[in-house]
Amino acid sequence: MNAKFMTAKDMEVLRRNPLFGGLPDETLNSLIEKSHLVEHGRGKILFLRGEPAKNFFLLLDGWVKMFRDTPDGEQTVISIRKSGDTIAEAAIFFGNNYPASAEVVDRARLLEIPASALLGRIRSDGELAVQLLGALSMRVHNLVHHIEQLQARSTSQRLGDFILGLCEIETGPADVRLPYDKSLIAARLGMKPESLSRALAKLKDIGVTSKGHMVILEAVERLREYCQVAED
Repeated sequence: MNAKFMTAKDMEVLRRNPLFGGLPDETLNSLIEKSHLVEHGRGKILFLRGEPAKNFFLLLDGWVKMFRDTPDGEQTVISIRKSGDTIAEAAIFFGNNYPASAEVVDRARLLEIPASALLGRIRSDGELAVQLLGALSMRVHNLVHHIEQLQARSTSQRLGDFILGLCEIETGPADVRLPYDKSLIAARLGMKPESLSRALAKLKDIGVTSKGHMVILEAVERLREYCQVAED
């Protein structure tokens, strides 16, 4: 589908992304004109590790898992990308191949951007190059923060932080939809599925309950405070 069918909400997501947020309309329109709007269901492989990095993506809606296969056939989850995140933008600079694989884990809409379109704009637009460096730096910062959480936070804190990251309000009661299987959430948070269940049970004491893919918070601020001070 041609990117001209992007909605006003899609454009809002595009503008919030660090890579595109400050670009002039002319630059944005040039990239959009060469891109495609795609929709995929759960289980769709966007690309596999080792394949030529011909495109990168802006995730407009849904969830995408970045992973690597281990020699014994298991998967290591590297990250989970949500609405507003870019996918594989670094791959087009670090060689000809994707360094990891990407799979849709909940129905997703994406803007598929040819690598040649971005590289062409960078060669003629120094501001875009600067913004790309900033976006990549932010990605590194987020990865470092995630590693720090795995090392310093309890399992219940890690799960609480994850839930807070999905919550769209700052205070009061909230319903939060978990975007994918709990086993995948556990892998993302560096714990076993049974540890995730115990962590979720522990959060009941501060008014956090779950039903299927929904998590109900009695008060967002209580969970935030807990995540700052709780210890296992």
